[in-house]
Amino acid sequence: MPLDGISAHFLAHELDTRLSGARIDKIYQPSRFEIYFTVRSNAENFKLLLCCDPQNPRVQITSSMRENPQMPPNFCMLLRKYLQGARILSIECPGYERIINITMSTTDELHDTTIKHLVIEMMGRYSNIIFLNAENRIMDALVHVDSSTSRVREIMPARIYEAPPSQDKILPEQARDTLSEGKLPISENSQSRPVGKAILDSLMGFSPLLSNDICFQAGIDPRKGFATLSEDEKTSLQKVLLSVISDITELQAHPTVLYIDNEPKDWHALALKDGLHRSVDSLSVALDTVSGFHEEQLRFENRRRQLRSIVSNALTHVSKKLSIHESDMSEASQADKLKEQGELLLAYQYLDAHGQNQLTIPDYPDFGQTTVIPIEPGMTASEQGKLYLKQYRKATSRYEAAQRFVKEETEEVNYLQSLLLAIDASSEEEDLQAIDYELKTEGVQETNAKESKNHAQEKYYPGKSKSGKSSSRSLRKAAEAARQRQQKNKNPKKDQDQSEPRRFFVDGHFEVLSGRNNIQNDRLTFSIADKEDIWFHAKNMPGTHVILRTNGRTPSDKALVEAASIAAYYSKSNKAFAGETEGNKTEYEFRADIDYCPVSHVKKIPKAKPGMVIYEDYNTLYVSAQLPSHPEKN
Repeated sequence: MPLDGISAHFLAHELDTRLSGARIDKIYQPSRFEIYFTVRSNAENFKLLLCCDPQNPRVQITSSMRENPQMPPNFCMLLRKYLQGARILSIECPGYERIINITMSTTDELHDTTIKHLVIEMMGRYSNIIFLNAENRIMDALVHVDSSTSRVREIMPARIYEAPPSQDKILPEQARDTLSEGKLPISENSQSRPVGKAILDSLMGFSPLLSNDICFQAGIDPRKGFATLSEDEKTSLQKVLLSVISDITELQAHPTVLYIDNEPKDWHALALKDGLHRSVDSLSVALDTVSGFHEEQLRFENRRRQLRSIVSNALTHVSKKLSIHESDMSEASQADKLKEQGELLLAYQYLDAHGQNQLTIPDYPDFGQTTVIPIEPGMTASEQGKLYLKQYRKATSRYEAAQRFVKEETEEVNYLQSLLLAIDASSEEEDLQAIDYELKTEGVQETNAKESKNHAQEKYYPGKSKSGKSSSRSLRKAAEAARQRQQKNKNPKKDQDQSEPRRFFVDGHFEVLSGRNNIQNDRLTFSIADKEDIWFHAKNMPGTHVILRTNGRTPSDKALVEAASIAAYYSKSNKAFAGETEGNKTEYEFRADIDYCPVSHVKKIPKAKPGMVIYEDYNTLYVSAQLPSHPEKN
């Protein structure tokens, strides 16, 4: 979502038109790279955002506002000292650079009028907000750049501000004159490059998005070499360039938002033609639309990453315990030899001569052979035999306990893997809210609201007790205590899972429901679905429960396949199907075995984790993992 010089030029003009003469009332800095001004102009309040985030630098009038920190940063305090109450004189973009200069008039301690400047440089990782006095001396900057960081240009207090080096490209006004003479404004050094690159390298303020769109309007592949263009192609390119540059020089803005897969991905100040574009009222609205979507996606990914980290850590811990208990089972499986040696020593203890370190005795299971059994120094054969039998009993008890723990931890691993799958398959905030509810309900993540002092700030994770020990029994006690405290203080209306299952329609307008978490899977299968509805689940792998609502009708084969495809889409499948397409290209498509049966054939496993079921009398479909093309019901 890069901001090019052309859009910056239009943006400065739009802001200057709306905010020239405005008074700055309040100044906030809610995050590292963002400054908010509350300004009043023509009896109307505006929020002016100055952002130098390397991923999305911008200046705009916005309708959103972040929460402010209790202690404002130093740069914010400096701006408040000098700019609170100041008047905005002008907002300019010099030379189609990605720079906006805000000039303000304020009064100093002696009530003399002084001029201050805020320079917002919007150049990717070099973005910055720089505060200057009337002599263009730097008073401070949001990002300090000293000689160790850049040998070209220092951005430090008390230095004279120097603009970034010039790019030596053709300005739009110069390009308009060249086009009026019937020539293309392409520099000699760029004529050996592809058309899109040639336009980008020659014209000031142009971005790849704008250059490629000009080629699209001219009917030219932007990858085609400029030197190979025919006369007709050059004429077409000249016509489109003249129209675009005329709009630029005459400040004819047409703000548009580019949509990809029905999501706002980019924007521009001009009316682009390549792809799905929608016109908006102003550049600030375009910025709000695109930036708001990207910030929402970023928050969504951060939240998903946080939930995944919680579950992954728990899964790692449980897997380690499972490995230890499996090792205990393997070692304890050799306990029969201890029993045999102990019984032999007790049976043949009369052969023991005092001080021997071993005893050779007949091997009664195999007559004719002898067995040598070691005896520890200082022990008799009788004592050694009793020790072996004691070790045998301990190994047997350890084997039984390990067997029980392995079963519990295997179920826990499967459950946590299903949670990871649900997190990875989530595509909207409602999915994460449902998963977060399940984590809290099942003790994976315990809330700390209104708990007693002894239990404040507690969190419980599967496979880890409150004390941090890896005891499964401690885990169960801690998790049960946490659930009891939560049950005691919770508000039933507030703590209910408010999310709804995913809803689709398949062939014949059959409704299909898909759970967002394991708790919802249980509710969907055993509370919402009718006994005649069809239940789908991935075979032998974690996945969501999918219900095909029949309403007394017999679903078509296509409806069954589409419902199974939804179950495959929300399952963990490592199988891929390679299919030949046109041009001998190979496409890879995720596929999975999906079991399906009537809901009446699905049973809940007693005392099992949510979502864990058994089923019988089922059929299996091998389908592609994809969602239906039919629209979802709101």
